[in-house]
Amino acid sequence: MAVMHDFYVDRLVHGESLDGVRKMLAEKASAGGGGIHGVAQEEVRGGNAVNLAVAAARLGLRTLLITHSDRNHEQMLKEAFRGLRAELRIKPALPALTVAFEGEVNVMLGNERGASDFGPSKMDESDWEALEDSRVVCSMNWAANRKGTALLVALRRRLGREKPIYLDPADFRDNVSGFRDLLRRIADAHLVDWLSMNERESLTVAESLGLDTDNLAEVCRGVAARLGVVFDLHGVNKSYSSEGTRVAEARVGKVRARRFTGAGDVWDAGAIFGRLKGMTEPQRLKFANRAAKLYLESRDMLPPSLGQMQEGPV
Repeated sequence: MAVMHDFYVDRLVHGESLDGVRKMLAEKASAGGGGIHGVAQEEVRGGNAVNLAVAAARLGLRTLLITHSDRNHEQMLKEAFRGLRAELRIKPALPALTVAFEGEVNVMLGNERGASDFGPSKMDESDWEALEDSRVVCSMNWAANRKGTALLVALRRRLGREKPIYLDPADFRDNVSGFRDLLRRIADAHLVDWLSMNERESLTVAESLGLDTDNLAEVCRGVAARLGVVFDLHGVNKSYSSEGTRVAEARVGKVRARRFTGAGDVWDAGAIFGRLKGMTEPQRLKFANRAAKLYLESRDMLPPSLGQMQEGPV
């Protein structure tokens, strides 16, 4: 499988509620500014594409990642793939930056930098040839990329209608009008074959398409039918998939989450793995749910290996 495009350097701020952060900042600002000590933080590699590629490779899929970085951060990027069946093609551009507050929910402050300017001109002929040899091509984080639609158009023109194109747009809700235009182009020109979103994003799309329901199974079926795609919806309590007629679903078990950032990308990796390996739709959703659960509960912030996935029930 092939994955593109975004690489982020993530600064994770742990254990602080947003109300607590607001209070600390307000108190320090009212006192004339200064430092706030004792806030647990760490710096890790991130980005939807990088997270997906790492998770897929740890499941054993041969993975091509086309992304971007400057020289200062290349080693951080390469280290994540050490020992995995992955090929990295790194284009010269600054990695994006995120500060993520991880408390009851995660809220991320992003600076897209190189991730905002990743269009088809970044690709050379050998890149296109490598994509043509991939079983599925995954375009991630349209929301951060001003050239995201142009990239999808170029992928479809170059790869043709037979090559499956997968899109997880990330949180587009700051640009709903632009995403509505993308939805029209998906429906009219079949830019993508397979679309994945979380619960909040799916409800926004349903509203944009005029679907008068908040029932997630019906949202999944309706979005798939309107756009002519396979639609995966990973929700809080259940995950769903539909090609526009039938809806498969799988319950999400209880999770003791140690983190939130990156969990959706790990879910995507499990869902893609399941389809490439010929699982039934319910099996595939259960597999993706388990992959996300193991990641959320892990101490080392690593997606699960295939061996870890097979240690318990799928």
